Amino acid sequence: MATPSVSKAAAQLVPNFRPGGKKIYLPNHVITFIRPKPKQPPNLATFVVPLTFTKLDMRDYLFHAYNVEVTAMRSFINEKKPVRKDTTGPWYRPRSQKMMIAELVKPFVWPEPPVKTAEARSAFDYELHLKTEAERKKQYQDIHDFQTGLKTPLRTELKLPKAMKQMRAEAREIMSKPAEWTGKALLDEGEGKWVEVDADTELETSATSSSMGKARRGGARKTTESKEAAAVGEAQPELSSKEYNIVVEDSKEPPKKTDGQQ
Repeated sequence: MATPSVSKAAAQLVPNFRPGGKKIYLPNHVITFIRPKPKQPPNLATFVVPLTFTKLDMRDYLFHAYNVEVTAMRSFINEKKPVRKDTTGPWYRPRSQKMMIAELVKPFVWPEPPVKTAEARSAFDYELHLKTEAERKKQYQDIHDFQTGLKTPLRTELKLPKAMKQMRAEAREIMSKPAEWTGKALLDEGEGKWVEVDADTELETSATSSSMGKARRGGARKTTESKEAAAVGEAQPELSSKEYNIVVEDSKEPPKKTDGQQ
């Protein structure tokens, strides 16, 4: 005779419904268990499932994967609102979302969420995240207003940044005390003190500098011409007078014969 513990374990392994006969070895579906709403009872569990999932598939999945039995199953589809692609692109409707609510035999209570204290958030740069998110939303709103043709605010209507306000306050403070801030104090004291130039130092005037520049350019031109002449002389040596006469005579045409000559 079987003991009560064995019979109880055998009863737990046998479901109170007829399970499906299709076996899936490598599933590629994603199922998400989401936190319930504040007034939702603990025996109701909400899941996000693929669009191809049925109530029977979800019941078999919970029983075989987690040994969780359900008494009822409800499903519904959330249709997304039409959105515009890239703010100015065509309108389209995003992919719908299918959700299921399972009525559990044993209730499940979610743990309390962590307390969101300032010390806990400081370790994750939460303040920087808020500033970045606010700036991103402001830029998106500005772009949206510009593209939809809304009125662009004037420069006088814009709010001044904190740095500009501080700079203006410092400028007013300096202008209100002109006796304390003078040019003489900056030039005659400290690092800005004047440095005297030696009296014997001669400075080049505009006429002197122009004449020196012309002399330099003329000397450079003469040097270039002499170098070119030397290069030509090396490449073509001079011929002697005798050789030159021979070359000239060879180059002359032979005399033409007349009728009396044979």
